[in-house]
Amino acid sequence: MIAPRVSASLWSVAPEYLEHEARRLAAAGLESWHWDRADGSLGPAGGFSAAQARALAELTGLESEAHLMLLDPLSELDEWLDFCSIVVVHAASPVAAEALERVAAAGVRGALAFSPRDPLGMHSADGIDALVMSVEPGHGGSAFLPGALDRVRELSTRHDAVGVDGGVTAERARDARAAGASWIVSGTALLADPTAFLS
Repeated sequence: MIAPRVSASLWSVAPEYLEHEARRLAAAGLESWHWDRADGSLGPAGGFSAAQARALAELTGLESEAHLMLLDPLSELDEWLDFCSIVVVHAASPVAAEALERVAAAGVRGALAFSPRDPLGMHSADGIDALVMSVEPGHGGSAFLPGALDRVRELSTRHDAVGVDGGVTAERARDARAAGASWIVSGTALLADPTAFLS
């Protein structure tokens, strides 16, 4: 396996194919879903409601992580905490610190996502993971921004685990791993060739 944790995003899958693709990836050895939820405040709206994500997670029996691309994740947080082992909020959210406190209080792992233009020193790193966005939020299928690898290197010196999300091919996953990433999120490339990530 390329990284200790590989999570699949189904952001780009048409609704009528979701169950089929979810079953296919689970059968290929996937262990974790990465559920994107965007309301348009930090990028294009899209992704999954908590109810949709939970249904697919229960269908496959896989772990879940929530990626809340919301300026105000607090109103939806409890829905995701009910079934996710990791909840990611964005550094750009004015309530990120409060949201992460609630995540920790629920006994769930918290992570802070950094969009390409976010300063990396925006929040304390104690006890949380970091997710480097290697594309602009909500732009699934976009090309990987090479500068993301430098951000992975920097964040890996002060976070327990650092992931990379956006445009991640198998080759980019290897590059990210070499830069210090221990968490890979992929959608389009993983769907096209699961064995490149999971074997």
